[in-house]
Amino acid sequence: MSDVTFLLAGQPAPDFAAPQDRGGVFRLAEHRGEWVLLFFFPRANTSYCQMQARRFQALQPQYRRLGVRVVGVSSDTAQQQTVFRDSCQLDFPLITDSEHRVGAQYGVMETERVEGEANLRARRESFLIGPQGRVARHYTEVDANTHAAAVLADLQGLIAVD
Repeated sequence: MSDVTFLLAGQPAPDFAAPQDRGGVFRLAEHRGEWVLLFFFPRANTSYCQMQARRFQALQPQYRRLGVRVVGVSSDTAQQQTVFRDSCQLDFPLITDSEHRVGAQYGVMETERVEGEANLRARRESFLIGPQGRVARHYTEVDANTHAAAVLADLQGLIAVD
């Protein structure tokens, strides 16, 4: 299912347009000139995904101060994303990738077997995209509890030299 096997730092971030939880469409190209943190999560309303999203929300003031837009992506429906957003009290956009197009472009889709049934879902990975639209960091080993703080620390170092 994956169009990209692995995105490396320095490569162009795949452009996309996808529906977001509050209606409308999120277009990555419209955020050129800004830092964007695109974090993929497997499934809304599960304990680890809630933990990860809440950690990003708690650090939103610091991310905003640095001029970084945080965006979550999963293959959940818009309705599931809305419930997730409200239950976690998130104020950043969640992208609905129910057709797996964005996940495929970023190479994060995997098949999960649940009760003998194959389901496609995103791996928990993140991409820090710089103002020029290039991948600054690709995080493949993501701890839901500490990831938001680790990315923030990386950003502080990157933006200081940027």
